[in-house]
Amino acid sequence: MPFFPSLPEDSGVRKIWQTFNPEAHEGLSIFSRSFMRKEGRLSPADKETIAAFVSELNKSEYCFIGHSRAAVKLGAEMAVFEPLLADIGTAPVREEMKPLLRFVKKLTLSPARVTQEDVDSVFAAGWDEQSVHQAICVCARFSMMNRLTLGHGLIANQDDADARAERMDYGKAD
Repeated sequence: MPFFPSLPEDSGVRKIWQTFNPEAHEGLSIFSRSFMRKEGRLSPADKETIAAFVSELNKSEYCFIGHSRAAVKLGAEMAVFEPLLADIGTAPVREEMKPLLRFVKKLTLSPARVTQEDVDSVFAAGWDEQSVHQAICVCARFSMMNRLTLGHGLIANQDDADARAERMDYGKAD
């Protein structure tokens, strides 16, 4: 049950925005569409994997369930998430992703401790500035969304997670 008595028991993110701040939802949708589904060095599946990883680090089950399913829908393997949380070094992800994921983990858990050396290690692994910028945007977006869902008390529903993942287009998903 969400923490807010005005929200229905099955509320999702869309319901929160519609109820309290539809203008913000429109702006967030524009921001999110500007990078989440754009192809590049980081694929949409990579970005959803980062979104799910950040959500798992922040202990947002609601976001983790939806975005891990979205990542799988886009080509990621579901088997990556548990090992990724345990140890990035041995997780079944592409080697080039590991320095980027280490950086995202630090940015998520201790952002004030991110240093030039952290960013340089990602560049040294071959990532370009645009890709690192996109990873930072994914981390920032999902850190915010995790707090939104946790603060409102949204409950993860396994039964509708696949349908929610199908609707994720960063303007229409709930």
